[in-house]
Amino acid sequence: MEFIKFYLLLLLVTPSAWARIDLPKFATKLSLDNIRFITADGRFTYTQKRSGALTLASSFRGTDIFERPPGTNFYVTSSPARKKLAIEIEPNWHQDLDLTKLHEIMVGTYGGSNFLKVGMGRYPRLHLDDDYLTWIDPKEKVIHVQFLKSTDNHHQIKLSKKHNPFFFSEVVMINPETILYTDVNDKGYAALLSWNLLEKRMTVVKKADVAGTHFELCRRGNYVALGEFSYDDANKGSSISILAWKDSPNLAGFSSIYKTSDNDLGQLICDENKVWFVKTMSEDRKLNIRQTEAVVMDIRSGQILVKSELERVTNIINMDGRILIPFREDIFVAQGDPGSTKDALKPAGRKAAE
Repeated sequence: MEFIKFYLLLLLVTPSAWARIDLPKFATKLSLDNIRFITADGRFTYTQKRSGALTLASSFRGTDIFERPPGTNFYVTSSPARKKLAIEIEPNWHQDLDLTKLHEIMVGTYGGSNFLKVGMGRYPRLHLDDDYLTWIDPKEKVIHVQFLKSTDNHHQIKLSKKHNPFFFSEVVMINPETILYTDVNDKGYAALLSWNLLEKRMTVVKKADVAGTHFELCRRGNYVALGEFSYDDANKGSSISILAWKDSPNLAGFSSIYKTSDNDLGQLICDENKVWFVKTMSEDRKLNIRQTEAVVMDIRSGQILVKSELERVTNIINMDGRILIPFREDIFVAQGDPGSTKDALKPAGRKAAE
């Protein structure tokens, strides 16, 4: 049985993945510990100061954007549209460990220094050409949806009142009317739900067959990826489904492109015609030991390419098109410009890497 499983894995993973993989380390003149966001072309960098300030570095000059007390952390995120940035400001980062606490949610221009507060919550996410922003209120169990061109255009989607402080709903917008989001009931069954903003109506798109798994969502262009992954002690396997469309999506049209009995870590990232995630390459369930790597899967062929050879990958990050792998004291670049420690800037107008 183990031989069969190993043979199937060989067929699944493209042969070139078995060559030695030497990933470049992310290189900048600034300390990686202080960087919160850097654009794909390297022209704008947002860094954290010990004083608690967030600084924008551009054209060899630094501008303080926020002044907050020491111990404040800034989470900066973008979308492929590259028109706006969203920032979550978390005070007392290492002291207040309450997972349901609310943080300031700010929005500003991509590469800019002026940001406005739009609400209080967690995990901001930009959608639909950066015209919409969503965030989560873990105390009230609510998803907030804000149309950024009109402060009056604000919606709330209520989540189930489960007692799980570790669960945070994932959200993608299909169009200005339709939102896909994840939820879980009090028995531990995950679900993918759809909410119509005009009709204020919820529809169940997909339910997990077993308890103890969680759904992950991401979108790129005209496709949405839905990943189902087990929690550490559930051993329920992993799967990825794709909803793709040309004109308008059919929410019942998710098709499976990947399924395994292995407990992959997930961390789903949608890219151009491909999906990134952290895959379990081998596992000793008695000793609870896994070998995990960053992989990328072509959504049309299902072919998987292993992109790291670090054995203990636990997380992958999409920072403005760069796919980064934090590993111990280093950050490796699996896709995109590896950066530079030189002072020279790239020419203005250079197209950023997707």
